[in-house]
Amino acid sequence: MKCLTDAATPQIGINYGRVADNLPSPAQVVSLIKNLNIGLVKIYDANSQVLNALANTGMEVSVMVPNEQISNIASSQTSSDNWVEQNIVPYYPATQITFLAVGNEILSDTSIKSVWAQLVPAMSNIYSSLVKNNISQIQVTTAVASDALGNSFPPSNATFRDDIATSVIKPMLSFLSRTNSVFFANIYPYFAWASNAQQISLQYAIFGSSNVVVTDGSTQYTSLMDAMLDATIVAMKNLGYGDVNIVISETGWPTMGGTGANVKNAALYNRRMVRRAMASPSVGTPLRPKATIPTFIFALFNEDQKPGAATERNWGVLYPNGSSVYAIDFTGQLGDDQYDSSLLAPVQSPTQAPAPSPT
Repeated sequence: MKCLTDAATPQIGINYGRVADNLPSPAQVVSLIKNLNIGLVKIYDANSQVLNALANTGMEVSVMVPNEQISNIASSQTSSDNWVEQNIVPYYPATQITFLAVGNEILSDTSIKSVWAQLVPAMSNIYSSLVKNNISQIQVTTAVASDALGNSFPPSNATFRDDIATSVIKPMLSFLSRTNSVFFANIYPYFAWASNAQQISLQYAIFGSSNVVVTDGSTQYTSLMDAMLDATIVAMKNLGYGDVNIVISETGWPTMGGTGANVKNAALYNRRMVRRAMASPSVGTPLRPKATIPTFIFALFNEDQKPGAATERNWGVLYPNGSSVYAIDFTGQLGDDQYDSSLLAPVQSPTQAPAPSPT
């Protein structure tokens, strides 16, 4: 089974959420994504219109079994078979589905705690359904948020939460390792910084530090993303699966609605994140130097129907009419100082920024 993290070419993707009532048609959206030079697209279901629009585009696609369907699929192989036959078989391989996520962040939702134990059985059933249909190139996974870690600092001491470590995460990692799949990690330095902005430097959070901010034994960190990724890697290693590859399934920065949520910070964070993901040779992390880590930016659009804080509705790189919230080069070729100042080039270069305070 193909593993993108072993590929020679780093990749950047986009999360195409549709919790909005004012978005363009899927065909128009695919055209916008093409114009952005993005090669990976992630959706939060297996919508037929979207999958048809993505057919024969060359884009690699991640689809998802919605959270509310996990229990049924876990308890019935027939239900799993039906799901794959209805949502994968009619579109594949014309639509180049690479990942199939079984749920999104269910381990963060205590209201569906009864479903947690059903997650890995559902993943296993979906995998078996793909095999029955002679589909061997789609990697089955699930998206896990950073709050799955019970301890994340320093990274060398990271562990998964006690309530899920051995009961859910360890068998999940065993499944991922056995099927040569990847760990989908939703990692947001924004939330880590915003919840502790007095202690964590903004520059450390938006890849703006040229200085070492955190020293963890012999390992040094200049970015919060690296520390959060390595914490996940250590937590996996502590369960015996330190070699499972990681995909950053969501990351980004909001443009309004909360502490530090503005267009400038979002532009700087996402531009720099794209450059890292597209760097050749690959950057990796201090614990996985030169590893290729495919990354999905959240999100393509601002989604006006999302509930919760205002930040939830303001992560997009595009407005619903297709215009840019800020300029961003998804090929990763442009440096900070190569953006037109009217399109939110930084006021000062990272090397001129005040030295960050340790987290």
